[in-house]
Amino acid sequence: MRRLVGVVAVTGVLALLTPLASAHHGAGIFDAETSVTYSGTVTDFQYVNPHVLVYIAVSNADGSTIHVAGELTSPNRLSRMSGEVAWHRDVLKPGDEVTMTGHPARNGAPAVDITRLVNADGVALIGG
Repeated sequence: MRRLVGVVAVTGVLALLTPLASAHHGAGIFDAETSVTYSGTVTDFQYVNPHVLVYIAVSNADGSTIHVAGELTSPNRLSRMSGEVAWHRDVLKPGDEVTMTGHPARNGAPAVDITRLVNADGVALIGG
């Protein structure tokens, strides 16, 4: 009986801790020592939890196109930020031109942790 109580207790503790361990990946996947800038056309904008995502198509000098994913903080934090732009789900639309600067993914994937995002009018949406 003591063994059964011990197994149940350990299982309960593990069940409670598992969501905490996987709740957030942190910024460790990005290289905070490096910064890259991409200019392109928004292909998708997802104002969702846990991170707002901005996807852009970038035309290279050779005519090829790469698709870059940018990550921001949560919609709640963005909507509470004071600044020139009021963040909401329609602040960006597919077809909008933007310049996105951020820390690149460590594994070389076309992804950045956005530190600055500027629209075609030169307005800094983030990182002003």
